[in-house]
Amino acid sequence: MSAARPLAGARSTRVGPGRTGIDLERFISHRRNRWQELEELLDRIAEGGDRELGREVILELVRLYRLACSDLNQARSCTANPELLGRLNQLVGRAYRVVYREAGMRPGAGWRAATWRFLVHEAPATFRAERRWVLIAALMMALGALMGFAAVMADRGNAHLLIPEQFFSASPADRVQEIEGKGERIDSMKDAAEFSSQLYTHNIKVSFLAFSLGALTVVLGWTILFYNGVILGAVAALYLRDGVGTFFIAWVGPHGALELPAIVFAGAAGLRMGQAIMLPGDQGRPAALRGAFTPVWRMLLTGALVLIFAGIIEGSFSQFTAKSVPYGVKITVAVLLFSALCLWLFRPRRGSMP
Repeated sequence: MSAARPLAGARSTRVGPGRTGIDLERFISHRRNRWQELEELLDRIAEGGDRELGREVILELVRLYRLACSDLNQARSCTANPELLGRLNQLVGRAYRVVYREAGMRPGAGWRAATWRFLVHEAPATFRAERRWVLIAALMMALGALMGFAAVMADRGNAHLLIPEQFFSASPADRVQEIEGKGERIDSMKDAAEFSSQLYTHNIKVSFLAFSLGALTVVLGWTILFYNGVILGAVAALYLRDGVGTFFIAWVGPHGALELPAIVFAGAAGLRMGQAIMLPGDQGRPAALRGAFTPVWRMLLTGALVLIFAGIIEGSFSQFTAKSVPYGVKITVAVLLFSALCLWLFRPRRGSMP
Protein backbone atom coordinates (compact mmCIF):
# COMPACT_ATOMS: atom_id res chain seq x y z
CA MET A 1 0.00 0.00 0.00
CA SER A 2 1.03 3.61 -0.29
CA ALA A 3 1.62 3.95 3.47
CA ALA A 4 4.14 1.14 3.55
CA ARG A 5 5.50 0.74 0.01
CA PRO A 6 8.26 3.41 0.22
CA LEU A 7 9.41 1.80 3.47
CA ALA A 8 9.45 -1.78 2.30
CA GLY A 9 13.20 -1.77 1.95
CA ALA A 10 13.92 0.25 5.08
CA ARG A 11 17.01 -0.89 6.89
CA SER A 12 16.79 -2.41 10.33
CA THR A 13 17.64 0.45 12.62
CA ARG A 14 17.59 1.52 16.23
CA VAL A 15 16.67 4.97 17.36
CA GLY A 16 18.89 7.25 19.38
CA PRO A 17 19.36 7.82 23.13
CA GLY A 18 16.38 8.42 25.35
CA ARG A 19 13.97 6.35 23.23
CA THR A 20 13.03 2.72 23.19
CA GLY A 21 14.90 0.77 20.53
CA ILE A 22 12.78 -0.51 17.67
CA ASP A 23 13.54 -2.70 14.68
CA LEU A 24 11.97 -0.49 12.01
CA GLU A 25 11.86 -3.17 9.34
CA ARG A 26 10.15 -5.62 11.67
CA PHE A 27 7.72 -2.94 12.88
CA ILE A 28 6.65 -2.25 9.29
CA SER A 29 6.45 -5.89 8.21
CA HIS A 30 4.29 -6.89 11.18
CA ARG A 31 1.76 -4.14 10.55
CA ARG A 32 1.86 -3.62 6.78
CA ASN A 33 -1.05 -5.99 6.11
CA ARG A 34 -3.51 -4.20 8.35
CA TRP A 35 -2.49 -0.82 6.95
CA GLN A 36 -3.15 -2.30 3.53
CA GLU A 37 -6.58 -3.55 4.68
CA LEU A 38 -7.49 -0.14 6.04
CA GLU A 39 -6.45 1.66 2.86
CA GLU A 40 -8.35 -0.78 0.66
CA LEU A 41 -11.45 -0.41 2.83
CA LEU A 42 -11.21 3.38 2.61
CA ASP A 43 -10.88 3.11 -1.17
CA ARG A 44 -14.02 0.96 -1.37
CA ILE A 45 -15.94 3.41 0.80
CA ALA A 46 -14.79 6.32 -1.37
CA GLU A 47 -15.88 4.50 -4.53
CA GLY A 48 -19.29 3.84 -3.00
CA GLY A 49 -19.95 7.54 -2.51
CA ASP A 50 -22.85 8.31 -0.17
CA ARG A 51 -24.05 4.72 0.01
CA GLU A 52 -24.90 3.81 3.61
CA LEU A 53 -22.41 1.44 5.16
CA GLY A 54 -23.48 -1.74 6.88
CA ARG A 55 -22.80 -2.38 10.55
CA GLU A 56 -20.08 -4.95 9.86
CA VAL A 57 -18.21 -2.57 7.54
CA ILE A 58 -18.36 0.23 10.12
CA LEU A 59 -17.10 -2.04 12.90
CA GLU A 60 -14.23 -3.26 10.73
CA LEU A 61 -13.39 0.32 9.76
CA VAL A 62 -13.31 1.39 13.42
CA ARG A 63 -11.19 -1.62 14.37
CA LEU A 64 -8.58 -0.97 11.69
CA TYR A 65 -8.63 2.76 12.42
CA ARG A 66 -7.92 2.16 16.12
CA LEU A 67 -5.08 -0.23 15.29
CA ALA A 68 -3.57 2.36 12.94
CA CYS A 69 -3.82 4.97 15.70
CA SER A 70 -2.01 2.62 18.07
CA ASP A 71 0.67 2.01 15.46
CA LEU A 72 1.10 5.74 14.92
CA ASN A 73 1.40 6.42 18.66
CA GLN A 74 3.97 3.67 19.04
CA ALA A 75 5.91 4.88 16.03
CA ARG A 76 5.96 8.45 17.36
CA SER A 77 7.40 7.29 20.68
CA CYS A 78 10.02 5.03 19.09
CA THR A 79 11.27 6.59 15.86
CA ALA A 80 11.60 9.90 14.04
CA ASN A 81 11.52 8.33 10.55
CA PRO A 82 9.70 11.01 8.50
CA GLU A 83 8.42 8.65 5.81
CA LEU A 84 6.80 6.27 8.28
CA LEU A 85 5.29 8.98 10.48
CA GLY A 86 4.11 11.08 7.54
CA ARG A 87 2.33 8.27 5.75
CA LEU A 88 0.79 6.86 8.92
CA ASN A 89 -0.44 10.35 9.78
CA GLN A 90 -2.02 10.57 6.34
CA LEU A 91 -3.70 7.16 6.66
CA VAL A 92 -5.01 7.83 10.17
CA GLY A 93 -6.29 11.28 9.16
CA ARG A 94 -8.13 9.85 6.18
CA ALA A 95 -9.69 7.11 8.28
CA TYR A 96 -10.62 9.62 11.01
CA ARG A 97 -12.64 11.72 8.59
CA VAL A 98 -14.56 8.67 7.35
CA VAL A 99 -15.19 7.22 10.82
CA TYR A 100 -16.59 10.43 12.26
CA ARG A 101 -18.49 11.25 9.09
CA GLU A 102 -20.30 7.95 9.48
CA ALA A 103 -20.96 8.67 13.15
CA GLY A 104 -22.37 12.10 12.31
CA MET A 105 -24.72 10.81 9.58
CA ARG A 106 -27.03 9.12 12.10
CA PRO A 107 -28.76 11.10 14.89
CA GLY A 108 -27.32 10.16 18.25
CA ALA A 109 -24.78 7.79 16.71
CA GLY A 110 -21.87 10.05 17.63
CA TRP A 111 -22.22 9.82 21.39
CA ARG A 112 -23.30 6.18 21.23
CA ALA A 113 -20.23 5.30 19.19
CA ALA A 114 -17.99 7.29 21.52
CA THR A 115 -19.47 5.60 24.59
CA TRP A 116 -19.10 2.16 23.04
CA ARG A 117 -15.56 2.94 21.95
CA PHE A 118 -14.61 4.11 25.44
CA LEU A 119 -16.13 1.16 27.29
CA VAL A 120 -15.05 -1.57 24.89
CA HIS A 121 -11.71 -0.29 23.62
CA GLU A 122 -10.25 2.82 25.22
CA ALA A 123 -10.75 2.09 28.93
CA PRO A 124 -9.48 -1.52 28.78
CA ALA A 125 -6.53 -0.54 26.56
CA THR A 126 -5.59 2.23 28.98
CA PHE A 127 -5.72 0.02 32.05
CA ARG A 128 -3.67 -2.69 30.37
CA ALA A 129 -1.07 -0.10 29.37
CA GLU A 130 -1.04 1.54 32.82
CA ARG A 131 -1.39 -1.66 34.88
CA ARG A 132 1.93 -0.95 36.60
CA TRP A 133 0.42 2.07 38.35
CA VAL A 134 -2.74 0.18 39.23
CA LEU A 135 -0.62 -2.60 40.73
CA ILE A 136 1.44 -0.13 42.78
CA ALA A 137 -1.71 1.55 44.14
CA ALA A 138 -3.33 -1.82 44.92
CA LEU A 139 -0.21 -3.04 46.71
CA MET A 140 -0.11 0.06 48.90
CA MET A 141 -3.72 -0.47 49.95
CA ALA A 142 -3.16 -4.21 50.46
CA LEU A 143 -0.09 -3.58 52.64
CA GLY A 144 -2.11 -1.17 54.76
CA ALA A 145 -4.91 -3.72 55.09
CA LEU A 146 -2.46 -6.41 56.22
CA MET A 147 -0.94 -4.07 58.80
CA GLY A 148 -4.30 -2.99 60.19
CA PHE A 149 -5.58 -6.56 60.28
CA ALA A 150 -2.45 -7.88 62.03
CA ALA A 151 -2.42 -5.03 64.58
CA VAL A 152 -6.02 -5.62 65.71
CA MET A 153 -5.68 -9.39 65.69
CA ALA A 154 -2.64 -9.03 67.95
CA ASP A 155 -4.33 -6.56 70.33
CA ARG A 156 -7.97 -5.53 70.17
CA GLY A 157 -7.08 -2.26 71.84
CA ASN A 158 -5.29 -1.15 68.68
CA ALA A 159 -8.69 -0.79 67.02
CA HIS A 160 -9.25 2.43 69.00
CA LEU A 161 -6.01 3.83 67.56
CA LEU A 162 -6.50 2.79 63.96
CA ILE A 163 -10.22 3.09 63.24
CA PRO A 164 -11.85 6.55 63.01
CA GLU A 165 -14.75 7.05 65.38
CA GLN A 166 -17.40 7.04 62.65
CA PHE A 167 -16.29 3.56 61.57
CA PHE A 168 -15.63 2.14 65.02
CA SER A 169 -17.95 -0.41 66.54
CA ALA A 170 -17.07 -1.40 70.09
CA SER A 171 -18.96 -4.67 69.69
CA PRO A 172 -19.42 -5.83 66.11
CA ALA A 173 -21.34 -8.88 67.36
CA ASP A 174 -23.95 -6.63 69.00
CA ARG A 175 -24.17 -4.51 65.86
CA VAL A 176 -24.73 -7.57 63.68
CA GLN A 177 -27.43 -8.84 66.06
CA GLU A 178 -29.14 -5.45 65.90
CA ILE A 179 -29.01 -5.29 62.10
CA GLU A 180 -30.18 -8.85 61.55
CA GLY A 181 -32.85 -8.60 64.22
CA LYS A 182 -34.64 -5.64 62.67
CA GLY A 183 -36.49 -5.22 59.40
CA GLU A 184 -34.76 -4.22 56.18
CA ARG A 185 -33.14 -0.77 56.31
CA ILE A 186 -33.92 -0.15 52.64
CA ASP A 187 -37.56 -0.85 51.85
CA SER A 188 -38.22 1.49 48.93
CA MET A 189 -36.56 2.82 45.80
CA LYS A 190 -36.63 6.31 47.32
CA ASP A 191 -34.66 5.21 50.38
CA ALA A 192 -32.16 3.38 48.18
CA ALA A 193 -31.68 6.42 45.91
CA GLU A 194 -31.17 8.81 48.84
CA PHE A 195 -28.73 6.51 50.57
CA SER A 196 -26.83 5.86 47.34
CA SER A 197 -26.44 9.60 46.69
CA GLN A 198 -24.82 10.02 50.11
CA LEU A 199 -22.43 7.21 49.33
CA TYR A 200 -21.50 8.72 45.94
CA THR A 201 -20.46 11.93 47.66
CA HIS A 202 -18.28 10.20 50.25
CA ASN A 203 -16.62 7.85 47.77
CA ILE A 204 -15.93 10.64 45.30
CA LYS A 205 -14.26 12.68 48.06
CA VAL A 206 -12.00 9.76 48.99
CA SER A 207 -11.15 9.11 45.33
CA PHE A 208 -10.45 12.78 44.65
CA LEU A 209 -8.18 12.92 47.70
CA ALA A 210 -6.28 9.83 46.53
CA PHE A 211 -5.85 11.34 43.05
CA SER A 212 -4.89 14.86 44.09
CA LEU A 213 -2.38 13.77 46.73
CA GLY A 214 -0.81 11.33 44.30
CA ALA A 215 -0.62 13.93 41.53
CA LEU A 216 0.85 16.67 43.72
CA THR A 217 3.22 14.70 45.94
CA VAL A 218 3.27 10.98 44.94
CA VAL A 219 4.36 10.03 48.48
CA LEU A 220 1.15 11.33 50.06
CA GLY A 221 -0.75 9.42 47.38
CA TRP A 222 0.89 6.21 48.62
CA THR A 223 0.09 7.29 52.19
CA ILE A 224 -3.65 7.82 51.67
CA LEU A 225 -3.99 4.47 49.91
CA PHE A 226 -2.06 2.77 52.72
CA TYR A 227 -4.18 4.51 55.37
CA ASN A 228 -7.45 3.44 53.76
CA GLY A 229 -6.12 -0.10 53.70
CA VAL A 230 -5.26 0.09 57.40
CA ILE A 231 -8.83 1.07 58.26
CA LEU A 232 -10.26 -1.73 56.13
CA GLY A 233 -7.97 -4.36 57.64
CA ALA A 234 -8.55 -3.17 61.20
CA VAL A 235 -12.34 -3.23 60.84
CA ALA A 236 -12.23 -6.68 59.23
CA ALA A 237 -10.11 -8.00 62.11
CA LEU A 238 -12.50 -6.52 64.67
CA TYR A 239 -15.46 -8.34 63.12
CA LEU A 240 -13.44 -11.56 62.80
CA ARG A 241 -12.43 -11.46 66.48
CA ASP A 242 -16.12 -11.19 67.41
CA GLY A 243 -16.99 -14.24 65.31
CA VAL A 244 -18.96 -12.30 62.69
CA GLY A 245 -16.38 -12.23 59.90
CA THR A 246 -18.78 -13.84 57.42
CA PHE A 247 -21.27 -11.04 58.01
CA PHE A 248 -18.57 -8.46 57.34
CA ILE A 249 -17.55 -10.05 54.04
CA ALA A 250 -21.17 -10.41 52.94
CA TRP A 251 -22.02 -6.87 54.02
CA VAL A 252 -19.02 -5.11 52.49
CA GLY A 253 -18.19 -7.52 49.65
CA PRO A 254 -20.82 -6.67 46.98
CA HIS A 255 -20.08 -2.95 46.86
CA GLY A 256 -16.49 -3.24 48.08
CA ALA A 257 -15.67 -5.37 45.03
CA LEU A 258 -16.21 -2.21 42.95
CA GLU A 259 -15.68 0.61 45.43
CA LEU A 260 -12.18 -0.35 46.56
CA PRO A 261 -10.85 -0.85 43.00
CA ALA A 262 -12.33 2.53 42.02
CA ILE A 263 -10.35 4.22 44.81
CA VAL A 264 -7.26 2.31 43.67
CA PHE A 265 -7.87 3.54 40.10
CA ALA A 266 -8.04 7.14 41.31
CA GLY A 267 -4.85 6.68 43.29
CA ALA A 268 -3.14 5.07 40.29
CA ALA A 269 -4.18 7.99 38.07
CA GLY A 270 -2.73 10.38 40.65
CA LEU A 271 0.56 8.49 40.76
CA ARG A 272 0.71 8.48 36.95
CA MET A 273 0.20 12.24 36.84
CA GLY A 274 2.59 12.76 39.75
CA GLN A 275 5.34 10.99 37.87
CA ALA A 276 4.79 13.26 34.85
CA ILE A 277 4.98 16.34 37.06
CA MET A 278 7.85 15.38 39.36
CA LEU A 279 9.87 12.85 37.32
CA PRO A 280 9.29 13.72 33.66
CA GLY A 281 12.59 12.22 32.49
CA ASP A 282 14.49 13.20 29.33
CA GLN A 283 11.33 14.11 27.42
CA GLY A 284 10.67 17.12 29.65
CA ARG A 285 7.66 18.04 31.77
CA PRO A 286 5.39 19.44 29.01
CA ALA A 287 5.76 16.29 26.90
CA ALA A 288 5.33 14.07 29.97
CA LEU A 289 2.14 15.87 30.94
CA ARG A 290 0.75 15.56 27.42
CA GLY A 291 1.51 11.85 27.47
CA ALA A 292 -0.13 11.40 30.88
CA PHE A 293 -3.28 13.43 30.23
CA THR A 294 -5.23 10.89 28.16
CA PRO A 295 -4.61 7.80 30.32
CA VAL A 296 -5.25 9.78 33.49
CA TRP A 297 -8.66 11.13 32.46
CA ARG A 298 -9.68 7.72 31.14
CA MET A 299 -8.72 6.10 34.45
CA LEU A 300 -10.61 8.75 36.41
CA LEU A 301 -13.71 8.46 34.25
CA THR A 302 -13.66 4.68 34.55
CA GLY A 303 -13.29 4.96 38.31
CA ALA A 304 -16.24 7.37 38.47
CA LEU A 305 -18.44 4.97 36.49
CA VAL A 306 -17.44 2.09 38.75
CA LEU A 307 -18.21 4.21 41.82
CA ILE A 308 -21.72 4.89 40.53
CA PHE A 309 -22.43 1.17 40.29
CA ALA A 310 -20.80 0.60 43.69
CA GLY A 311 -23.05 3.26 45.24
CA ILE A 312 -26.17 1.73 43.71
CA ILE A 313 -25.22 -1.71 45.06
CA GLU A 314 -24.26 -0.37 48.49
CA GLY A 315 -27.46 1.62 48.75
CA SER A 316 -29.63 -1.37 47.96
CA PHE A 317 -28.31 -4.94 47.62
CA SER A 318 -25.59 -4.66 50.28
CA GLN A 319 -28.13 -3.50 52.87
CA PHE A 320 -30.27 -6.63 52.69
CA THR A 321 -30.06 -8.87 55.74
CA ALA A 322 -29.61 -12.62 55.69
CA LYS A 323 -33.39 -12.99 55.92
CA SER A 324 -33.73 -11.59 52.39
CA VAL A 325 -30.40 -12.55 50.80
CA PRO A 326 -28.21 -15.32 52.32
CA TYR A 327 -24.58 -14.51 53.02
CA GLY A 328 -23.43 -17.06 50.47
CA VAL A 329 -25.34 -15.32 47.70
CA LYS A 330 -23.91 -11.91 48.58
CA ILE A 331 -20.36 -13.23 48.73
CA THR A 332 -20.84 -14.97 45.38
CA VAL A 333 -22.11 -11.72 43.86
CA ALA A 334 -19.03 -9.93 45.24
CA VAL A 335 -16.70 -12.46 43.62
CA LEU A 336 -18.55 -12.24 40.29
CA LEU A 337 -18.49 -8.43 40.28
CA PHE A 338 -14.76 -8.27 41.01
CA SER A 339 -14.01 -10.93 38.41
CA ALA A 340 -16.10 -9.13 35.79
CA LEU A 341 -14.30 -5.85 36.53
CA CYS A 342 -10.88 -7.48 36.14
CA LEU A 343 -11.89 -9.24 32.92
CA TRP A 344 -13.28 -6.03 31.47
CA LEU A 345 -10.22 -3.92 32.15
CA PHE A 346 -7.27 -6.30 32.13
CA ARG A 347 -8.07 -9.29 29.90
CA PRO A 348 -5.82 -9.19 26.81
CA ARG A 349 -7.72 -8.67 23.54
CA ARG A 350 -6.87 -10.07 20.18
CA GLY A 351 -5.24 -7.46 18.00
CA SER A 352 -4.22 -5.32 20.94
CA MET A 353 -0.79 -3.78 20.94
CA PRO A 354 1.88 -5.39 23.15
